[in-house]
Amino acid sequence: MGLSSALNTALIGLGFNQRQLDVTASNIANADQPGYTRKSLTASVAFDGLGRPIGLSSDELRRALDTATQRQYWTALSQQQYASIARDYTSRLDQLFGTIGDPGSLSTVANAFVGAFASLVATPEDYSTRLEALTSAQTLASKLNTMSQDIQGMRQEVEQQIGDAVARVNTLLSDIQSIDRKIIAQSSTGQDPVAMLDERDRWLEELATYLDIEVKPTEQGGVRVMTASGLMLYDVDVLKLEFDGRGSIGPTSRYDTDPEKRGVGTILLKNSEGHSIDLLSVGGLRSGSIAGLVEMRDRTLVDAQRQLDEMAANLALAFSTHKEAGTPYVDGGNQVGYDLDLAAVKNGDSLSFSYLDTATGRTKEVTIYRSDGAEPPELTASRDPNRIFLAVDFSSGDYDAIAASIQSALNGDSRVGSGTFAVSHPAGSTTLRIESANPTATAIKSAQTNVNATGLSDHGDAFPMFVGDGGEIFSGLRDGRPAINGFAASIRVNADLLADASLLVQYTAGIAAGDPTRPQAILDKLTSPSSSYTAAARVGGRNSVFQGSLQDYVTAIVSFQTGRASQANAAATGQEVATNNLKARLDASSKVDVDEELGMLIQLENAYTANARVMEVVRDLFDTLMRL
Repeated sequence: MGLSSALNTALIGLGFNQRQLDVTASNIANADQPGYTRKSLTASVAFDGLGRPIGLSSDELRRALDTATQRQYWTALSQQQYASIARDYTSRLDQLFGTIGDPGSLSTVANAFVGAFASLVATPEDYSTRLEALTSAQTLASKLNTMSQDIQGMRQEVEQQIGDAVARVNTLLSDIQSIDRKIIAQSSTGQDPVAMLDERDRWLEELATYLDIEVKPTEQGGVRVMTASGLMLYDVDVLKLEFDGRGSIGPTSRYDTDPEKRGVGTILLKNSEGHSIDLLSVGGLRSGSIAGLVEMRDRTLVDAQRQLDEMAANLALAFSTHKEAGTPYVDGGNQVGYDLDLAAVKNGDSLSFSYLDTATGRTKEVTIYRSDGAEPPELTASRDPNRIFLAVDFSSGDYDAIAASIQSALNGDSRVGSGTFAVSHPAGSTTLRIESANPTATAIKSAQTNVNATGLSDHGDAFPMFVGDGGEIFSGLRDGRPAINGFAASIRVNADLLADASLLVQYTAGIAAGDPTRPQAILDKLTSPSSSYTAAARVGGRNSVFQGSLQDYVTAIVSFQTGRASQANAAATGQEVATNNLKARLDASSKVDVDEELGMLIQLENAYTANARVMEVVRDLFDTLMRL
């Protein structure tokens, strides 16, 4: 190597040292900048045709980044945001429902209500006791109203948050597209766009908090962004999210794939040609804050509202349902069934019977609703093997046809079995007869009609204590469709009772002021573990209907909300640990260590001094040559 070559190499070395100093200084200056990754400069040695080193050249500026850990971190971040949303809202629901025994909690109000009727049984003639019973009823109805309002307020809040999140996602996708084009353009000219890569990653990281994303590099140095379910968000062109949020959400507002039935906003993914996909209908969102918010709006908060609605519905029916026992039917000296009078059975009312299956030793209960409308009561969707709910249209008024329809419904249900019972209509009556085809194998133990009382004096054991906000009688059906949804928001105490508290006891002429018959009948219904709650209440088993008293049910839903909040908190805490661990691993691979950079400065100082010394020596040698 000649002196000129040595001088050139030293000059290249000094230039490389200078670039390294610039990079190191930048690392130190941006050490605390979020998203900044440590930069390093690579170099290679140039050789002549004989394999002798003739210089040093810098190659490219690189980021210290573990991309595999980065992908895992973004996924964990999305899951953490989803879990955090669930924790926040389930905690709020847990506080709303309260705990057993807390002052002002749902359970305390319900217990006070039952206690007030127990007091009324003890002193039915006492005017203040009657007023206390009505006051406790109003307090319970008001509690259900207020809780419903709070739940719908949370759903409205979530609706707004979804809209804000969608708007931010669109901004991020647009920003990612803009900087991605700059990165590709700069890369094509041989420049190193490392600063822009950091900025793009910061936006991608924020995007991951809203959506579950997958990011794939392109050959040109850009990226493609899609959801974990495979829906493209950005690939050269940006696809836009649209959210048609609703300004008013109520208890009956639900998501539906049919826009005509949908009462809440949905999220559409639109391309530049105007084609769109409903992300909610295809399950396109799996984690991230948007998916978490949708889950809260459309499931968790809806479940909570439904639990209150079920409570309100069963509370109203507990007061208003009059049970008329069937007449035993005897054939050949043996009781084989029952006769039931259907004359007073209206749409939404029912008839029921229980029988002993001697082969299994199980007692089964069958309830047959009169359902003349388009949709049967929701309990008919249950597949409980021991509590069977069926629906039959009575609207024809032809009792022979009604009997045949009931026979067909029983035969067609595998839980009952074809031919197990015989249903007929004795001529010239409004009676339905249900007989066991084999009383030894299936013995009918009891049968009754369940009729909804519409007047305060219709029956001693039943009256409409609770009605809708317009005074309408609640039967479980409205216009031929289930009417449970939203009832907790509108339940009221019957205004006629508030005007005359004596009707709690003296519902018709000749009843003594101290007669406990009506209060006792109501108390028995409230404390009897016989009310059935649909699977939508979320407190029964997968194949069983929850059955219990009012207090049993309140305890169950309070426990459900507490359990759900506890699970959500545990899931969020665990996910935070996993996310923080991945963040620590990512930082270890990419974050600037100031001590390490200071050490690099010392190395660069030594290298700079060495290259300068080489130049000094070459200069002296040239001087020596010139003096010869």
